Amino acid sequence: MNLVLWISLFTLTLQVGAFVTALAIARAPGWQRARILAALALTAGMYSLVDLAGGLLPRSSDSSGVITSINLILAAAHISSWLWYSFADELGSWRRLPRWVRHVAAGNVALAAIVSLSGQAVLWGRSSEVRIDWLGVSFSNAPLSAAGGIAVAVMLSALGVCLVEQVRQARRGVPGARWIVAGFVFFAICGVEEALVAAGVVPFIFLAEVGFLGLVVPVTAQQLRRFIEDAHRLADLSSRLSAEVRTATHERDAAREALAAQERFAALGRIAGGVGHEINNPLQYLSLNLEDLRDRHLANAPPAATEAIQHAFEASDRIRRIVDGLRAYAPSTAPRLEVVDPRDVVLSSLRVAGPRLRHLPAVRPRFDPVPRVLADEGKLVQALVNALVNASIAVGKAQPSAAEIDVRTYTAPAGDAVIEVRDNGPGFPRDLLPRLGEPFVSTRVTTGGTGLGLFVIRGIVDAHGGVLELENARGGGAILRMRLPAAARAPGGAR
Repeated sequence: MNLVLWISLFTLTLQVGAFVTALAIARAPGWQRARILAALALTAGMYSLVDLAGGLLPRSSDSSGVITSINLILAAAHISSWLWYSFADELGSWRRLPRWVRHVAAGNVALAAIVSLSGQAVLWGRSSEVRIDWLGVSFSNAPLSAAGGIAVAVMLSALGVCLVEQVRQARRGVPGARWIVAGFVFFAICGVEEALVAAGVVPFIFLAEVGFLGLVVPVTAQQLRRFIEDAHRLADLSSRLSAEVRTATHERDAAREALAAQERFAALGRIAGGVGHEINNPLQYLSLNLEDLRDRHLANAPPAATEAIQHAFEASDRIRRIVDGLRAYAPSTAPRLEVVDPRDVVLSSLRVAGPRLRHLPAVRPRFDPVPRVLADEGKLVQALVNALVNASIAVGKAQPSAAEIDVRTYTAPAGDAVIEVRDNGPGFPRDLLPRLGEPFVSTRVTTGGTGLGLFVIRGIVDAHGGVLELENARGGGAILRMRLPAAARAPGGAR
């Protein structure tokens, strides 16, 4: 097998690979343009296949003329495919090409087909033997006729139009366009060389199929690079979407849990209002009778009877406090709203809770910028005092000599005002954390806690359209966070 056949076989193999790759890429959504690349590789591959078949057939003037005529049509189809590629949109639609481009492409193929099929492409019977001793190559060459030369000139002109468009794309910064321009220059050189060889002017091997390869390889590389970049972008987009879906799912679940909690506490509030009313009536009757008994009949009673009456008074007072706590969610406790600075709430709460906090080594307020809120300041002070007292009890029992409470105001990313109480105590019990804020759920059951402190705080925060957040700090201790909507977004706030 001589050098010419090896070149034909090599280029045919690469063109088939490019054709298969283009067909695979064209199946991807939005990559229909790769069909043009498949057409380029197919026409170039068929050109190499014809040359390979011609090299294996017995040499004669007729066979050389037939091969030249067929290749003339294939070359025209290949260059018309380049017109399609150079002027097509992102989808590679033939119908959306400029009309003049479609006319030039179709006319180019039609002219080559008419000249070749009519037998006017070559000078039949005038084939000459071309020998290139230093390459060890010899072949029969049928020279082009005047009509064949015109067809070749039209092809080269169309190729020049493609080159101009690719230069424009390169100037616009289209990725890979410069390499395609280089491929066009290389192909133009090979095309002129083949035309001169076919005309018998230059005694050398045909290089057009090598020129085809120089064109198809850079455009295939360009398409593969774009395909890989799209795949990476799709993978990144998929990762971002997955993360957003997880975040949205988490937010949805959190909102669902918050809504369920609000509905549960609202139901408890309605029950509490009714139960409190029913308990208060007999409780008042009991208290009045205890007072009458103490004032009128126990002047000379033994100490045991006096002590029993005193215990009864304490028990009735405890019942009253429990009922008052349950009423935190009753509709009658609607707050009187006004524009309030959360920093003033913190200062007032620290003054009220001062006697309970005086024994602690460190109570640190910190005031970061925070929006004003629409609130009943007295109710917020009551809620924050309860939180501070709970924190002081927790840290006082755990490590009284190193007890610390931090009270902070700041603005949440969503624009809410936040009042946060953080201590370095033992934190909330993990098993109780999901239920904290429900009535009679207490972390101090063994020490007399009623389980209504957090319930009252939650009721006040909910009444202001806010959210109570309870969690354990990573380094130890508990965090209570009252998140309140800014005045412009609060229920009933100014717009």
